[in-house]
Amino acid sequence: MTPDDFDENVAYARQHFEEGLIRARFKEVEAGWEGPVPRATGTTRVLINLPPRFPFVPPRVEPVDHDAVPWSWHREPDGGLCLVAEDDHEGLWWAEAPAFLAHVTAWFDQADNGWRGDRPDLDLDRYFQQSADHRLYLYGDLRPYLGHFVRFSPSNNNTMRIGPGTSPKKPRTRNKHRFGYVADLGELDAPPRTWADISARLASSADLDRKIRRHSITAVVLLYRRGTHEGVILLDVAPTKEAGTAVTRLRSAADTEIARTIRAGVLAPELRESKVAIVGTGALGSFIADTLARSGVRHLTLIDGDVVMPGNLVRHLVGPETVGLLKAEAVKQHLVKHNRTLANNITTINHALTSAADVFDHLQSHDLVVNATADFATTALLHLSAQTLGIHILSAALQNDGRTYRIDVLPPLGNAAPLPPSATSTDTETPPLLEAGCGSPISPTPPHAVIEAAAATVRHALGLLVNRPLHPAGETHNLHLPPEKSHQ
Repeated sequence: MTPDDFDENVAYARQHFEEGLIRARFKEVEAGWEGPVPRATGTTRVLINLPPRFPFVPPRVEPVDHDAVPWSWHREPDGGLCLVAEDDHEGLWWAEAPAFLAHVTAWFDQADNGWRGDRPDLDLDRYFQQSADHRLYLYGDLRPYLGHFVRFSPSNNNTMRIGPGTSPKKPRTRNKHRFGYVADLGELDAPPRTWADISARLASSADLDRKIRRHSITAVVLLYRRGTHEGVILLDVAPTKEAGTAVTRLRSAADTEIARTIRAGVLAPELRESKVAIVGTGALGSFIADTLARSGVRHLTLIDGDVVMPGNLVRHLVGPETVGLLKAEAVKQHLVKHNRTLANNITTINHALTSAADVFDHLQSHDLVVNATADFATTALLHLSAQTLGIHILSAALQNDGRTYRIDVLPPLGNAAPLPPSATSTDTETPPLLEAGCGSPISPTPPHAVIEAAAATVRHALGLLVNRPLHPAGETHNLHLPPEKSHQ
């Protein structure tokens, strides 16, 4: 498709939609397309505008009479109808005028019924303009600060962190800190849009207004609720010449354990107390450990006697600052750096497993042992020990220079048969890669194969930990890699 073809398709989509509006008795006026929308209580006239990026963004709709429907969470800050949620952009369904107008009718019907069963999105931020202060304001548990003054202090990466503090008696224009106040707006049936809306809900508004006028307070932290959900917004406040208060929103985020784990997946609460040992923290084992921790597992034992070499960094989780560290210690350092709550929950064992007594101890004291050594002797020792104890381990390895990954449940669950032996690649054999100081050739397995194999291993590990295994014996998978060029 050429650029001219693209422009032609966009122009056709716009014309096609406008023709649909004409058939629905809309007329083009200076401000857009005006026409009737039927609803259960009668007919409402609306104004429809097609934005320049239509059909890739939906049309904008507002009532001709802005008081035709009450203000609600389903109105845009300028009074337009909030018709399309961010998670409803599939298929560009709004490009067809009849479907779009039916959606507008449904919006009015829901408004007439008080938005029963409404999804309580915590999107109060969108009703205020962005502040000129583009720093990120971070806060933790706000309950100790509720009804109190606080101080925001500069931190790393252009962030400001909350802490206790009282507002200064005299404003300091060059103060690197910002002073604020934490208040609770309670349950919000409709979004406030001005400081007057907010002030009317606060018992301490008179004192707060005085401090804002004196520039003693320049930020306000507001808690609010929609249904059972709690939200927070940070506002930049400043007095105006008209004796009012200008309000814009500050970029803010929660820095709490909940905020750091809410995206870990629905299994995270079940995994919190799980104990997993990872035998082998090389490339594959390091990414398995990282993904397990990100998924909610809080208790890890990392077992490896090897050290990080410069060449390991291509495929390994850790960076150059860990060269020379034992691999288990390097992986722990990386995980704790990215999640401080893991500091006391990761154990490292800086030697390889060699005795049955050690293996038995780990198998009995952990909910799952994952073998990522790709070492036949270690795999055999773990397998036989698990079989003896009547439990199961997970063993993962990359084979055929990264063309295949293999994940075995050992022994298989129930009476399932073990996976068949993996096929050896029939591609032209690549000359071995050798490195000074290494007694065996270096595997040319690419980094993306390591990460894909680690993700698959973690899926199986999580299934075993929550007693919903993906497969009783595991899986093998052949990765489709670009064809190799012959070495000249």
